[in-house]
Amino acid sequence: MSAASGGGGGKAVVAQNFPASWVAAAALEVLPQKVQSLLQRLGPLEGPPVVSQGPNGLQALACFQNASDARAAVQTLHGFDMRSAAEKQAANNEAPKENECFSLRIADESGVAGSKTARKRKLKANGIFLWPLPQNWAEKDVELLASPYGTVLRTKVEGMANGQKGVLIDFLKPSAASAAQAALNGLSLMGATIRCVMQEEPQAAQPLMMYFSYLDELVKSPIAQEVEPKLDDKEIFVTHLPPKAGTEDGVRFLLGSFGDIEEVFLLRDAQQRPSGKAFVLFKSHSEARKALEAIRGSSADGASKAFWSESERALRGTRGAYGLNVLRHLQGQNGSKMQEIRKAAAAGSLQLEILDDTSNNGHVLFVASCGEAAQAEECWRLLSAALACVHETHAAEVRGSLVLRGFPASWSEKGLKFVFAPFGGLTSVTIEEEEENAQPICVSGEVAPSGRLAYVKLRNSQAMDKAVANLHQTKVGDGDLVEECIVACHRWHSKSWIDGSFQVSIFIDQLALSRRPLEAGPGPEDRELYVRNLPLHDMSRQQLQEYFEGFGEVDDLHLNADAFSMEQVNEGYIRFKDHRDAVRCIEALTPTDPDEADPTDLAGSWSESERVLQRKTNCYRFNVVAELVGADGSGLERIKAEARLKGLWILGESLQLKDKTAPKACGRQLHFVGRCTEEVNVRFFRDLLERELEVIHRKIASRLEKRKQKEVCEKEGQSAVNGQERMAGAWSQPPSFWGNPSPNTNNYDGYQAASAGAAWSRPPDAERSAEMERKGQTRRHKRKDKSEKDRGHSEGKEKHSHSRRRRRRKEEASNSASNH
Repeated sequence: MSAASGGGGGKAVVAQNFPASWVAAAALEVLPQKVQSLLQRLGPLEGPPVVSQGPNGLQALACFQNASDARAAVQTLHGFDMRSAAEKQAANNEAPKENECFSLRIADESGVAGSKTARKRKLKANGIFLWPLPQNWAEKDVELLASPYGTVLRTKVEGMANGQKGVLIDFLKPSAASAAQAALNGLSLMGATIRCVMQEEPQAAQPLMMYFSYLDELVKSPIAQEVEPKLDDKEIFVTHLPPKAGTEDGVRFLLGSFGDIEEVFLLRDAQQRPSGKAFVLFKSHSEARKALEAIRGSSADGASKAFWSESERALRGTRGAYGLNVLRHLQGQNGSKMQEIRKAAAAGSLQLEILDDTSNNGHVLFVASCGEAAQAEECWRLLSAALACVHETHAAEVRGSLVLRGFPASWSEKGLKFVFAPFGGLTSVTIEEEEENAQPICVSGEVAPSGRLAYVKLRNSQAMDKAVANLHQTKVGDGDLVEECIVACHRWHSKSWIDGSFQVSIFIDQLALSRRPLEAGPGPEDRELYVRNLPLHDMSRQQLQEYFEGFGEVDDLHLNADAFSMEQVNEGYIRFKDHRDAVRCIEALTPTDPDEADPTDLAGSWSESERVLQRKTNCYRFNVVAELVGADGSGLERIKAEARLKGLWILGESLQLKDKTAPKACGRQLHFVGRCTEEVNVRFFRDLLERELEVIHRKIASRLEKRKQKEVCEKEGQSAVNGQERMAGAWSQPPSFWGNPSPNTNNYDGYQAASAGAAWSRPPDAERSAEMERKGQTRRHKRKDKSEKDRGHSEGKEKHSHSRRRRRRKEEASNSASNH
């Protein structure tokens, strides 16, 4: 059957298992006052508690004025170890037994002792219970004490949990039992005060029925929706499905538009009718997230509701979104928690089963055998409370902590405090048992699982970087008080995958843009600024937006988060509706004298993200995204390989991604998302991005400079052409009053006049060019003459040398002839 919705519970509570000192013979008279004093710490009571003898010993029934106080009292006091320090020491500080823990539960609606859903009991009209008996009394002594009030049918002496003896007495007539109870209650007998109450007898046992509830049907605390899912969680749990989604095909048709659905598991009631609930397993995390967000975004009455699958989280244990062994927390050591819930709900049995519906996933199912449906509802309510404790533990102990792995079983909380003492000490320590055959996770490096892990929180959160740097994959311990071992130490990453890799998001304006071209002014479409040193400790988000609205209408305000803790940092983006408003804001944030500016003052700059997302229409006239990605994606692959990342994405509002495994964008602005396996890789990742952008900004600056020089040259060339045209128009034809020279003029004046048209028919620049051309021709002729002269001289020398050789050969020949 479907799980109960979890009622609020009544105002009456039943207390049992009191400390031995409270139920001693001398202290029984003040037991109600002691119980009242204890319970009033949690809230006001309607009256003093009533003590009676229940089936499991003494019990006290009290009624709070408010049901919420009653529930708070049960959550706070139930299971509290009531042993004294001496008793704990005598037991070697072992865990208390069940009857040594204080028991407090909600009473039934009639006020009869027992849980709200316990089997109803009624008073036995002819029976009383008397205690404490003197140790040497036997049943004959009891009959002598009771016979004056009527015929005694039966007496039975029973031992009590506190070591005392009590007796059950049955009379023939109910009137005799009433008279005995009134007379004997409070009687002083052999130095002890006798207590006498009416007996209780249970109703006849009803046939047991089987009730079922999946873990996801339990009432969830609001904290569960705040927990970040693992980035490979793919299953959602949907409730309030419309009637047309009563089949697997109907669910696929309803949710198939969000992505590929691998499996649908419909839940049915006892009559095998669709219950309007289903598990839906998508092919990827991003598809499941889109479906979940779309369902949650519907505000119509009776609309479907969706949650991340609690079964998927629980079955992943310490590798799951909570980082805790959820099933162990729900079952307790050796199933002790389940047995406690069963007894509190008066159920016949309570078991946890795992249904392996497919090879991909399984689901957690609770099975309760109860005589009444109310008992099953109480089981589901108590299990919901246990699940809420898991959520609270995650929020208080796991989120924002450091995780230590690989330490041996000999380490205790003291050993962990010893290890972290150099980093300022700890505020909390939670040791968690890992699942059997747990596989190593990549963030632990080469440190193998030891069966346990610890979540610790430092007193000084600023020392987390130092602790990780000094402890990760390092031998720790002194070998004396603390066993030596090599441990892995890393942060708890809210956005991570089941294999331990985690997501890091870096916005482009968070990088050191040391080579950003400052000469490129903002374009008319630039409306976004990147602001630093935001006073988040003094102002809320709403107050910040109101401050910036003083410059103009604000379109968007985005506050960046820390890469590890996901907490907001003092930097972000502010986008205005109009460019002029952004100009006014940047002028107000720019100091008049940069040398005297305080580095903690609010500062701003034009958003590099906005420029990059504008592609080639930006003020750079350069597509930075295409340059980073590369024509075939080789640019991103190279960065991913050098930074040792398992994945790399560039996200932004105007970027279209075909990769269905891409994580959710952290904002509208351009940012890089890396899937890191080691925290040291984050530094490599950032350095590589800064280096790549430095190269790109150098290229942009070079192009801007060339573009500027080209514009200057084009402007100067145009000016020269315009000047030549003006001068050519002024001198190509001499004025008409010059005319032809008069025959009576002298030669000089005639030269000027006659030469006017020839000499100035071309502009002065052309004249100089012609003169330089003539000089160049003269120089070329001189060089040619000289080379020809040199060539002739060498040829003459060669001819002269040939003549000498011929004369020498003739002389040698004549000499030889004369000798012969």
